[in-house]
Amino acid sequence: MARRQVVGLDIGDTQLRAVEMSLETRDPVRSAKIQRYAEVDLAPDVVRDGEVVRANEVTRSLNDLWRRHHFASKDVILGVGGQRVIVREATFPSAPLDVLRRSLPYQVEDLIMVPVDESQLDFYPLAESGGQVSGLLVAVPTDSVQRNIDAVQSAGLRTVRADLSAFALVRALARGQMERGTVGLIDVGAVMTIVAVAHDGQPEMMRILPTGGKVITDQLARTLGVAESYAERAKIEIGLMNPGEANPQAKAAFDVIAEKSQAIVEQIARTFSYYAQSAAAPVQHVVVSGRSGMLNGLGQYISTALRLPASFSAVDSTFEVDRAASSMSAEQRMSLPIAVGLALGGAA
Repeated sequence: MARRQVVGLDIGDTQLRAVEMSLETRDPVRSAKIQRYAEVDLAPDVVRDGEVVRANEVTRSLNDLWRRHHFASKDVILGVGGQRVIVREATFPSAPLDVLRRSLPYQVEDLIMVPVDESQLDFYPLAESGGQVSGLLVAVPTDSVQRNIDAVQSAGLRTVRADLSAFALVRALARGQMERGTVGLIDVGAVMTIVAVAHDGQPEMMRILPTGGKVITDQLARTLGVAESYAERAKIEIGLMNPGEANPQAKAAFDVIAEKSQAIVEQIARTFSYYAQSAAAPVQHVVVSGRSGMLNGLGQYISTALRLPASFSAVDSTFEVDRAASSMSAEQRMSLPIAVGLALGGAA
């Protein structure tokens, strides 16, 4: 049976991540297979808040990624995120989806505090009743998307579509047992944390929080007077496991990690609390992903703080994985979901 390859590309502030998936034409989602996964570190300020700043360096990194890891496809689905992305609940008069989407520029001026003519607009319908359709309105600044697309195109790749990273997170993680009931999905990245809620596998709410693991690393480096690479390792290894007073440096590191982690988790808790006020059912389980999600003890801390069972993302156990991608490290597996979910968008 015919299969095709598509690559999900997650452009983060500290790394580029790409996942190539093989999709069967007849049943692309159920047949999806992870063929290749690769990532490359980026220098500071090459990408800022998910937006390409130094396009030539991103293009060189993409060329290197494709050359070294032998991606078969040049078709890319590009992730979109960052603080300038607006996602909010909205309700409109019922209409065919293509008609509704074309009419968005004339209906959303009072809903988003950004110029409509400078934004890419989309709408994800969730429910329809009484001649009204409710769902998620998405507004993305055109200039930020275009810079990222231009960098990809300069590498000889073709952007098939741009997709919201939060939608990709739901697509990748709200599967199997997590496809039933109400699930909270948390991706702790370097400079932002994506929080999404899915009910029976469909996205219902999402927030992009303006903080991530890098704020912990940076504060550790300043407090301990060490290099950023050392601080990053200390963050993951010490995490939220209190070493006691016997090792003053480790205790100082723990205090920083605990303070910053608490601030992130409090924002997550407020997001789920807001959702519960209007939802038929509150969040019942939490799944944690993202490179900074590897922080020692974070899963237990989130579970305790939210009073919910929590688990780590297991994309590689949900999808078949080709031998070429089977040697991924635990850290890479935690970083995988957004890129996987983007590639799955090729099935749409």
